Amino acid sequence: MEKISVIIVSWNVLDSLKRCLDSVLVTHYSNLEIIVVDNASTDGSDQLATIKNTQNLGFPKAVNIGLKRATGEYLVILNPDTKIPKDFFIKTRDFFTKFSDAWLMGPKLVSKDGSVQGSVFPEGSIINSFKEFWLGQKGLTAKYSPDSSSPALVNNISGSCIVFPRSTFDKTGFLTEEVFMYFEDLEYCRRIRGLGGKIYFNPEISVEHGHGESSSKSIKADPTKTPFWKGYLWDSSLWYYGPVKHYLMTIISWTGQKLHKTFG
Repeated sequence: MEKISVIIVSWNVLDSLKRCLDSVLVTHYSNLEIIVVDNASTDGSDQLATIKNTQNLGFPKAVNIGLKRATGEYLVILNPDTKIPKDFFIKTRDFFTKFSDAWLMGPKLVSKDGSVQGSVFPEGSIINSFKEFWLGQKGLTAKYSPDSSSPALVNNISGSCIVFPRSTFDKTGFLTEEVFMYFEDLEYCRRIRGLGGKIYFNPEISVEHGHGESSSKSIKADPTKTPFWKGYLWDSSLWYYGPVKHYLMTIISWTGQKLHKTFG
């Protein structure tokens, strides 16, 4: 049975981490390697860690530390606020057997109440931003879940839960460390596409996702005093899109929403 390495990065999410690890262990997959990389938690999460960082290094850098340790034929990056189904690893292995051209796979994400979350990112563009925020054509810029009952090709998949064979890692290398958090998953998908690789959304596997409990805490200052444009999301978007595209999309979004609020 193929060895599968699971990499989980934690930062002050002890309860979620326990729940996530329980869901991994209950699968009883016989050839499993679990690597928990803790980013200097103070709530006890570090006691469950395989690797304990002495400071918060950010998400992608911590993932890369886990990837350096991983020895599996398949690599799973899993957020601590996720809960996988018992057949996750069997279905994952079966997927890559059936879709041998897949470089990366992401499952369907659902909330605790069973409602479907968006897990596929459209590629950001100035034109689509204008169409949505000025012309009112909805659904062009936000995450979504493809209306498909079978695996479908997509451009970008959420990094909350992604799986890839070692052959992908051998070609792409590590996640970018240019950002502290956010957009590292989009950059990795962009790199895969640039190499001619295929990315799949797989609705045949559903993973419960609690929506970024660590990231909600990882800000640069008090959120009641710091505007959103001074946070990691802003910094990462600026890096990923470049200044011109980033600022144009931001201006279009902001002015369009103001326009509709005023005259809508």
